Amino acid sequence: MRRFWAALTFYTTLPLGRSENLEFTGIAAWLPAVGLVIGGILCLIGIPLRVFPDPVRAALLLAVWVLLTGGLHLDGVADTADGLAINIHQETLPSEAEPGVQGSRRRLEVMQDSHTGAYGVMALILLLLLKFAALTHLRVGPWLLLVPAWGRWGQLLAVALYPYLRQQGSGRFLKESTPFPAALWPGTALLLGLTAGLAWAGILNGQLVWLWTMGAATGAVGVGYWINRQLGGHTGDTYGATLEWSEAIALLWGSLFWSGS
Repeated sequence: MRRFWAALTFYTTLPLGRSENLEFTGIAAWLPAVGLVIGGILCLIGIPLRVFPDPVRAALLLAVWVLLTGGLHLDGVADTADGLAINIHQETLPSEAEPGVQGSRRRLEVMQDSHTGAYGVMALILLLLLKFAALTHLRVGPWLLLVPAWGRWGQLLAVALYPYLRQQGSGRFLKESTPFPAALWPGTALLLGLTAGLAWAGILNGQLVWLWTMGAATGAVGVGYWINRQLGGHTGDTYGATLEWSEAIALLWGSLFWSGS
């Protein structure tokens, strides 16, 4: 539970007190649980927001969503887009990198630049626009509990499964303390168990929620895999991008099943 508390402190802006004595090693394994907390808060806040017109409700809900994480992962979306926009030949990474890992030095350099380029701005606008459009069309309900959780499951998979491309960086300690598959199964079991419980209790339509789950999980796997194919691994920036785009896919997929105010 101390690691769960540390994960909430690291990944959210919730006022949880001081963090000096917390253990942050291995917190990535708690990402799906952190997503459930964020999803639960969004569900509760979404109830009173129903009094607003759909576009206003969607904008306010999205604003709360961003505030809950302090925009932590949006910076990764922008930096990843700027890096992937560089159209140069693939180069082998420095010899210290894991054997066989291929990528582009130039792309990694661009991603490390603190300035946001045109492609990064376009990616942010597109991401937020897609999320806003989906939230405008979706009704507030228990399904919202699952979206941030599956997005973070996609991030956890990227952390555990793929090589880390930098010798130093905010994501290296996450990679080194997140073994595959040991770190993956608790969060996966938690999400599948909760989904089964929501379906069994009749809170969500069983057939629809399992179909949605398959689409959300497939999208999360696909985003992390695609970025790995482009770069030969992941960085802290791409971890954030994986989460955000996985959430967007889950929302867009959900708009086919849970439409309405």
